[in-house]
Amino acid sequence: MRLLPIRKISRQSKRLALFLTFCAGYVDAYTFIVRGNTLVAGQTGNVVFLSVGLIQQNVSDTSAKVMTLLFFMMGVFFLTLYKEKLRIVKKPILSLIPLAVLSLIIGFVPQTVDNIYLVPPLAFCMGLVTTAFGEVSGIAYNNAFMTGNIKRTMLAFGDYFRTKHTPFLREGLIFVSLLSSFVFGVVFFSLFDDLLSGEDNSRCSSYDEYLLLQYAFCFLEKKRERKSLNLIDFACKKKEDMLYLKS
Repeated sequence: MRLLPIRKISRQSKRLALFLTFCAGYVDAYTFIVRGNTLVAGQTGNVVFLSVGLIQQNVSDTSAKVMTLLFFMMGVFFLTLYKEKLRIVKKPILSLIPLAVLSLIIGFVPQTVDNIYLVPPLAFCMGLVTTAFGEVSGIAYNNAFMTGNIKRTMLAFGDYFRTKHTPFLREGLIFVSLLSSFVFGVVFFSLFDDLLSGEDNSRCSSYDEYLLLQYAFCFLEKKRERKSLNLIDFACKKKEDMLYLKS
């Protein structure tokens, strides 16, 4: 039997996780539609596309997919190696900075530029973000790979129907909202791309501006959450001091 999720799901943490998964879906849709059918977040898809392309002897974009996969792995490895020195453990929001800067650069790059110069660095930055943000209020999740989230969803619902413990139901609903957020990110860019079809520069610029808006929102949410936790800690300490004085 799995352990029950203990911590209460805070509104700020949930909101932050939803926007991160939304951005992952948005970026995946962008690179898949605009940048050569390559995924920067869902690396399983890249492995499938790469394997099928090799079997069918379609090697036109093989280098871009291989480099994207390797750069994502390098991003995960790099942050795991240096996260304490870079203070990512205490401030995971810092991992968003490279992705925000790269998004700003992409906004001024025409679509004629080869994908291999843009998609792999984007995958590296996505690897950083995926490694830095790995839980929502104590519940482990992934903002880039939806397969694991789907599995966790069904495990939570299965445990709820078996034990009737409501924490499992809350956990399952959290994962459903994360999956929905990723799908909404994909759908949003697809609809946005249809409206801006044929306008490459506007498309890239809009992609950049939207991501920067999301990162700004994530920063504010993380700041609000930190303030809320500080207030809770202060209240608990105050209560403990009062009990000590009474005793």
